[in-house]
Amino acid sequence: MAGGGVAERWVRRRTRLWLWKVAAPVAIPVMAAVTLLIVPLAVIAGAEADTAAGPGLRCSAGGTGATVAGIDLDAVQMGQAQTIADVAATLGLGPYAATVALATAYQESRIRMLANDGSSPELTREQAAVTATSLQYPHDGLGSDHDSVNAFQQRWIAGWGTVAQLMDPVYAAEAFYARLIAVPNWQTIPLTQAAQAVQVSAYGDAYARWAPFATELTAMLWPAAEATAADLGGPSGGVCPGLVVPAGSWTRPTGGLLTSGFGPRWGALHAGVDIAGPRDAPVYAAAEGTVTTAACTSAFCDRDGGLDVSGYGNLVEIDHGAGVATRYGHLSRYTVTAGQPVAAGALIGYQGSTGNSTGVHLHYETRLDGVPVDPVPFMADRGVDLAADPGGRRR
Repeated sequence: MAGGGVAERWVRRRTRLWLWKVAAPVAIPVMAAVTLLIVPLAVIAGAEADTAAGPGLRCSAGGTGATVAGIDLDAVQMGQAQTIADVAATLGLGPYAATVALATAYQESRIRMLANDGSSPELTREQAAVTATSLQYPHDGLGSDHDSVNAFQQRWIAGWGTVAQLMDPVYAAEAFYARLIAVPNWQTIPLTQAAQAVQVSAYGDAYARWAPFATELTAMLWPAAEATAADLGGPSGGVCPGLVVPAGSWTRPTGGLLTSGFGPRWGALHAGVDIAGPRDAPVYAAAEGTVTTAACTSAFCDRDGGLDVSGYGNLVEIDHGAGVATRYGHLSRYTVTAGQPVAAGALIGYQGSTGNSTGVHLHYETRLDGVPVDPVPFMADRGVDLAADPGGRRR
């Protein structure tokens, strides 16, 4: 199944971090010495090779924000923060590692996955072109500091990885933790000292400012992170935990751009809207209800479909009562069963391209007494703007 193997990827990554614990004190200086010799060719080849794999699951796809130590965080920031905490817990590093990482990410990017347009005058033309490939990957905003990308502002020229790797939030967190655990006594030294040893920033004292904030944020995220670490058996566990949505509220079902609206299309009614995000981006119940359908509705759902395949592919339908229902189509897989009650924001599946589909997206429908209605005004009446994704972009 396309996009599968979540548990296997986490196991491989955990093994890789264990090797880092042993090898990092020697490997990092050696890597730094050879980086300037090999990176121009390696990064170009690596960017092509890694594009197929794509970024990992992005838990910033939807949901609500929170206020932490007096700082307001939106859904994107909270999602990225949860991923950072999840990686720490899954690698067995403990909450202090997450606290150091979250303080660092807030200082560097305000906990957003930043792409880079390559406009820094410090870059050569070739370096600028490679840096600008970060724009091809899902991101939460733009930066232009040298060749820095992602929430930690890691630099491919400095040997952190290829641009494609660094635009994967899970890889970025792993890379940070790999260098953190190589710092002597990292568990006991002050946060700002640990962060600076990893980042080598021109503003090394800046991380201390965010220590109380990062401590409180870690405490908020750690229970879900521990649940993720305890459940590596499949996608219904913890890679993307459910969202916290106030009772009676509705939430955006997934992240990405609205790419196709409700109405006539190719001589038939397009009964919903299409929201396109990265493959295996989490899909959530838009509101509280009961699952009425969780099934493959096409000839096959173990791989991508196409225009010659009929049906929704993997489909979840939820009855919200009072004649209101929602449908979630073309999922790569679903994590619920028919008859199961779900809360608003519950994880129900992942974006895919099964059934009558030509690309990865969520087909989202809203129905009143069985009749499809346009989801955009329907959701707007319930406080959810489908036309703007959590990254701030608008179609």
